[in-house]
Amino acid sequence: MPARARYIPGVLAAGMLAAACGGSATVSDASPTPTATPAATATAAAGSGAAWTVTDKSKATIRVREQLVGVSLPSDAVLTATGAKGSFTLSSDGTFASGSKISFDLTTLSSDERDRDNFIKNDTLQVRQFPTAEFVPTKTSGLTVPLATSGTFTFTLTGNMTIKGKTKEVTFDVTAKRDGSDLTATATANPSWKFGDFGMTAPSVPFRVLSVTDEIRAAIDIVATGPKG
Repeated sequence: MPARARYIPGVLAAGMLAAACGGSATVSDASPTPTATPAATATAAAGSGAAWTVTDKSKATIRVREQLVGVSLPSDAVLTATGAKGSFTLSSDGTFASGSKISFDLTTLSSDERDRDNFIKNDTLQVRQFPTAEFVPTKTSGLTVPLATSGTFTFTLTGNMTIKGKTKEVTFDVTAKRDGSDLTATATANPSWKFGDFGMTAPSVPFRVLSVTDEIRAAIDIVATGPKG
């Protein structure tokens, strides 16, 4: 089994996941200029205050850069988490109603190598004790509410991510698309995360891993269903 596959630090895959949560909206230190397709500028639907339900088609992906022994160039370890659950309700002022939450099942974390997956889940994330990653969205920036019944939207989302029992406020850059009662979104953590943000240490495996960059790049693909208009 390639050493590279075994000890890839995919630590925050979940948050990633949790991320997942980010699919509904996002906030970052520097809010991007909101944009919308012509369809998105059409008559807005009175959908504010309506709940959106996250489906199991959602997923969270994390990437961590590492340099392995015997390999000339560094590469990314890529892990994906599924098992998304939750819902969110966007208020007219761009904030989220109490009870909005999205979670990912960290026991589903997987990559292209089983040994790597087991190491990350058992040693890094300790999924037996902390089986889920949870994201509680709090507010959006640059998003017009209520949402138009169709169109593409870009905005930022902020909220609280909990991984391995540690909670940190995070932001995501989001691109979302609505088509009636269907909502899809890709949320990318910005800024990226550090291992220490969630009480973790970058993996170190003598004679296996030369170095691991202390940067976790998380992205969440959200698929949700909600009101038609």
